[in-house]
Amino acid sequence: MSLEFWRNLSVVWISIHVFLLCLIPLGIAFLAVQAMRWVLGGAQSGLENLQDASSKARAKTEETAAQVTSAVIQGQSKAERSQATLKQLLQRTEPAPPSSPEK
Repeated sequence: MSLEFWRNLSVVWISIHVFLLCLIPLGIAFLAVQAMRWVLGGAQSGLENLQDASSKARAKTEETAAQVTSAVIQGQSKAERSQATLKQLLQRTEPAPPSSPEK
């Protein structure tokens, strides 16, 4: 066996080791990518559920706000009408100012 045989054998041996050493980080990177895809898929469906819930909450809030504001506006208009009516009644019942004697 010559030195050339051992050289070729060592090149093959080192190539196998380098391939295996590169295979580990590639496998880790592959698993990391798969894990990120799984996480993003779960997060996307979760975020869609949250978006649906927040849109329902927004719609309910707008509906409730409309009901509250309409009740407040109706109450204020009734108060204004009663004040105006009371003012008119008080103006009608006030005695007329004394008239000056005519000469």
